[in-house]
Parts: sequence; C-alpha cells; structure tokens
Amino acid sequence: MDTLVRTITLNGFVEVCKLHGLNSHALLGKVGLDASTLVDPERHISAETQCKLLELAAKESSCSAFGVQMAQSRQALDFGILGVLMRHKQCLRDVWLSGIQYQRLLNGAVALTLESHGELSILRFELLVDTKTPHQQSSELVAGVQVRTCQGVLGSTWSPRAVHFMHPAPKELYLHKKFFGCPLHFDSEFNGLVLRDSDLSAPNPAADPELVRYAESVAMPLKESGENPLLQEVRKNIYLLMPVEQARIERVADQMNLSSRTLQRQLEQNGTSFSDLLDNVRRNLVLRYMKNSHYSIGQVAALTGYSRQASFTRWFHLNFGMSPRDWRNANPV
Repeated sequence: MDTLVRTITLNGFVEVCKLHGLNSHALLGKVGLDASTLVDPERHISAETQCKLLELAAKESSCSAFGVQMAQSRQALDFGILGVLMRHKQCLRDVWLSGIQYQRLLNGAVALTLESHGELSILRFELLVDTKTPHQQSSELVAGVQVRTCQGVLGSTWSPRAVHFMHPAPKELYLHKKFFGCPLHFDSEFNGLVLRDSDLSAPNPAADPELVRYAESVAMPLKESGENPLLQEVRKNIYLLMPVEQARIERVADQMNLSSRTLQRQLEQNGTSFSDLLDNVRRNLVLRYMKNSHYSIGQVAALTGYSRQASFTRWFHLNFGMSPRDWRNANPV
C-alpha cells in the first residue's frame, strides 16, 4: 500500500543540494520526479520515492547528515495551515497533541505518539514505508523537524533530553551532535525524542486561541478528505501499538473513537480487514527488526506481538518460508 506525502516535506532539499554543489533537478529526475514537483507544496508524491531521493542525495554528497541538514535549514512549523494551528497552542504538549490529531496532514507517512514516563515523555514516530526502502535520512529528517518544531515554541537554543534512532550510527556524527545538542542513541528500540515534562508544560508565548480556532476551521475539512484516510489511520495505530503489545482491534478502535464492530465494518467496506492490515504491518516491522543484529529473535517476537517465541517462529515460517534463524543466516547484517 503506497503512502503519499505532501512535497512540503521536501522543504530545504534544494538549499542543502546547493550547499553540497549538487544538481537538485538531476537528483529529482533519477527517482522519477521533475523540478515542478517542488513548486506546489500541497502536491503529493510517494513516501518511498521521497526516502529514495534523500538516500541518493546523501550518497551523492558523501554527507551522512543530509536529512539533518534539511531539518536545520527549515523554518520552524512550516506546515502551512497546520503550522498556524500548532504554533499558537497553549504549550508544547498541546502543540504535539494537535500534531497527532492532524498527523495525516502533518505527514501521511509518519505515525506519532506522545508517551508519558514520569518526569519524561517520548515523542515517538514510525515511518510507514516498506522495509526494503532505505529510510535513514528520512528518519533523521523527521527527528530534526521535531526538534525544530519544539524550538519554535521554546527558543532556538533548546535541545531534547535525548534522541533515539532504530538504525545504526553513521561513521561521522559531528553534524548530528552539533544540531541535536544532546545524547544520541542508535540501534535503539524506538525512533523519537525524549522530552522533559517541564518543557512540554511551559507556556507558549505565541499562544492565540483565536488563531487556533481559525486554523482548525480550515484544517478540519482537509482532515476528512484524502485517499483511504481510514486505512492510513488504522495502519498508523498498528505501527505504534504493536511494539507495546497492544495492537488489537479493540485498542485501535478506541484510539479512533470507534467501536471495534464499527471499525471492522468500515474496513470491510474498504475491501480489507483488521487482520490483513495487522499482518501487513507485522511483516514490515519483523523485517525491520530482523535486520538489526542488536535484537535477539525473542526480542523481535515480543516487539511484533508474540509472547511465545515458538508461535512467532511458526508465523515467520508461514510468511517467509524458513525459520527466523535461517533467515538471519541467509541475510547477514
């Protein structure tokens, strides 16, 4: 299932290409796009194409921080009308709760959640792209944009408590450390920022309820439009809930303010079922975790909803024609 994103997510691409002496038009052409792609920020492109574009740019520039540099070059909260809505919320927590509420408009290929852990919170994200598509630069761009958004409320010198990435660390980390300004954890169990609750609760000096109401009146109809928004919403929730062993139809329906019966009926009307979407996401996440040697097979089983490794092994063999151990032996990381 191809996920679409607005070309506004490529803001900063041309500037960073110029920084490295790259021909941005030529790079766009290599992934099947043209220069006009960047003219209309509301135009939609494939999320996987965007990922391939950023990986290609990183390779051509020999810069492992291309996505980070894109985030650094962007204006804070440059999300169109949704940026207006988020910019004028009462505090950073409300900024991100509104981003989660309208996340399909924010970026259709990113699933967001804000999880409280005592005095800290995790702003976690998952990229909804095929596992076979390299997405290291896109993941770092998302984390960088998250930081820039927080700085739009708390000031340009603000930095998170920590940043986590599921992918391995690049060989050169100077630009990453300079931009994020905090401990970086690679090969982690999640992607996202660790935030202080005191930062999330700090009053936003730009808060303006009138502007928020205006932006909501514009954003709400946009939220209801689009291609298969129901399926995108279900997939996003499964991606976020599976690693915490809560990817059940009842839990997903609750997240969407629906009954499980209503959700199943709506999925059937769209030609699919919850179990089909669950298996699709599980296959994607399993391969993502299996490619990371830091995860044992038992950990992969737990992160994809299996409390018993034997049950996971049976499911894996049914889907991939071999055991998890044989798969790893055939696909060394």
